[in-house]
Amino acid sequence: MKKKIILVESEPELVDIYRRIFQKTDFDVEHASKKEQMLEELRDIRTGASAKPDLVILDFVLSDGDGIEILKAMKKNVLTRDIPVFAITNYQNPDLDRKIKFLGITPEKYLIKAHYTPGELVDMVGHYFRQGDDRQMTTLS
Repeated sequence: MKKKIILVESEPELVDIYRRIFQKTDFDVEHASKKEQMLEELRDIRTGASAKPDLVILDFVLSDGDGIEILKAMKKNVLTRDIPVFAITNYQNPDLDRKIKFLGITPEKYLIKAHYTPGELVDMVGHYFRQGDDRQMTTLS
């Protein structure tokens, strides 16, 4: 059975690229382009109206707000905290690293978008599932 991934990304060009590459894999990719859309999806997951994803790829900078709020909502709820998250951003900031660690909402991976091609991200996702879930944050710059 294909793994379900939710891509939270507000840049349409990147969404198209990621979708095309993921279509060639064993992953089903759903998309949320706004913070509120993903928060609604989390509510649906908690009520059982939507299936829990196997992974969320989350941009921290969205057109309607802060992706950190999504990560916080996920990790603070017992029904969604075990969903692995790959945080992707072009916003590299040590204060952000400290904030997510302080809040106890550390993602499984924290990646700077500009340092990886979409194909490399897809490879990382595949590797993550092949290696299993070690629940340790990896910061790759």
